[in-house]
Amino acid sequence: MTDITINLTSKITQDNDTETFTRTAPGKMTEDGDIIRISYAEEGAIPVKVLLKDDKLLIRRGVDHNNYSFMKFVPGEKESCCYVVEGRQMDMVSVTNLLEYTEDEGSHKLRVEYDLFNGLYLIGNYAVTLIFT
Repeated sequence: MTDITINLTSKITQDNDTETFTRTAPGKMTEDGDIIRISYAEEGAIPVKVLLKDDKLLIRRGVDHNNYSFMKFVPGEKESCCYVVEGRQMDMVSVTNLLEYTEDEGSHKLRVEYDLFNGLYLIGNYAVTLIFT
C-alpha cells in the first residue's frame, strides 16, 4: 500500500440548488495490474473504500453494516446502489454519464459524473473528482 493525499471535489445538483464542496484526506492506494484500490476516512471518521477495475467503479462508505452506502458506476449503464441508515435500506439506481481515470507523473485523477434515481424520481446530478498524489 502506498500513502497518498486525496483531494475530493463534489458538485451536487438537486432540483434547482447546486452545492460544491472540497475535502482533503490522507489515504492509501494499492495497484494490482489494472485494479486500483483506495481507502481513506472522510471527515476523519467515516471509512471510504474505492475500487476501480476496467470501466467499473465501486464505492463503499460507512461505519458499520447498519449505516453505509454502496455505489456502483459503469459508463452508460444503470446500476443498483443503496443507502442504509439505522438499518433501514433505500434502494437507488445510478446512471453513469462519465467515468474517467488518468495518471500524470505521480498524480492520479478519477472523475465520475452520474444521475441518481429512487424509482423514477431523479434525486440529483453528481460530479465527483478525486485527485490523489
